[in-house]
Amino acid sequence: MAAFDFTNFERKGNYEKDIQLSSSQEISEAVIQATENTLRTIKIYTPDLQVEHYNSDEFRKQLLSFTRGNRHAQIKILVDDISNALQSGHKLIGLAQQLSSIVTIKDTPVDYQGTQLSFILFDQADFIFKPNSSSHTAILSSCKNRSKKLHEFFTFAWDQAEQNSHTRRLSI
Repeated sequence: MAAFDFTNFERKGNYEKDIQLSSSQEISEAVIQATENTLRTIKIYTPDLQVEHYNSDEFRKQLLSFTRGNRHAQIKILVDDISNALQSGHKLIGLAQQLSSIVTIKDTPVDYQGTQLSFILFDQADFIFKPNSSSHTAILSSCKNRSKKLHEFFTFAWDQAEQNSHTRRLSI
């Protein structure tokens, strides 16, 4: 199982300035807003590429703007099960195929699957955390301590993960 205990994670660290997001729309808007302010890296940890947050034209456009504005931009995505996203033509998969040197999607290692949490990290600062990926509530935070723990968790999982073969651009 995962290296960190995420029980009551949203209550650990400096949570006084956390912003509670209580609907899917609020989460999606926060994702887009935080993406606008990101300079170098976006890391997404999700069980299924959460269509409600990551499959909009607006988010795709924001990611394209982010990648065009910075030659060092990186988008890393860890996903448990990509099958539904592949069948529905998820925009992040198309973006990963189009910008394969910038956007990388990997399959979450077996030891990390089934956690049901999801989060998105913006640079080394802000994050949006959902303790249950199917929930419509989340927190937006800039707590450095919790951000560091999420980055460590993501890095451990990323280092063990393998790139998803369906998201690579095929050069024939």
